[in-house]
Amino acid sequence: MADGITWLPPARRGDIEQLIAGKLPGIIGLADGTFHAYPSVSHVELREAMAAGWTVYGLCSMGAIRASEMHHMGMRPWGRVAKMFCEDANFADDEVALVHGSEPPYAPITEPMIHIREFCLKARECGWLSVAQAEMVIRNLRERWYAERTIMRVREAISHQLGISQLPTAIDDALGHFKAFRLKQADLNSFVTDRPWLGERNE
Repeated sequence: MADGITWLPPARRGDIEQLIAGKLPGIIGLADGTFHAYPSVSHVELREAMAAGWTVYGLCSMGAIRASEMHHMGMRPWGRVAKMFCEDANFADDEVALVHGSEPPYAPITEPMIHIREFCLKARECGWLSVAQAEMVIRNLRERWYAERTIMRVREAISHQLGISQLPTAIDDALGHFKAFRLKQADLNSFVTDRPWLGERNE
């Protein structure tokens, strides 16, 4: 626990049920969760947590997906990623999927599509890629399995579109500092910094 927040691994089916068992209601911020290797967090356990008085926020990844599906039941979306899912019913779940390490700190090995899209938006705004080139890069990565979406693949897709082997310095530098495009991490940082649940308690 740090600053009153208890950090737990990416959630699996049954984790919420176990978390609330025998405890007084509190705050749950569901961020990341399993998609493939283990069953994902169920709607039932989240609904039961809210029915028991827990305030449940959804953000980043699995949390954003569940928040978009259950906000009418009282689950609270947080951040840009959750907003994307809430505003577009056709927004694909694998937009946030990635492969990460199996041990803490669960470091990302691949990049989700939403991060790649954010980079391509920046590339268009800066004139590094045309609209058509950016769309082709997105299409290239979108058609890949999520476990193949790496920065190396992004580099290859951009090189192909530009018809060059050596990327311009501006693009190379931006790819080397990809943290700026990681929306999921930005949403998590804003959640723990802004602590929206504190404001709600004071209303």
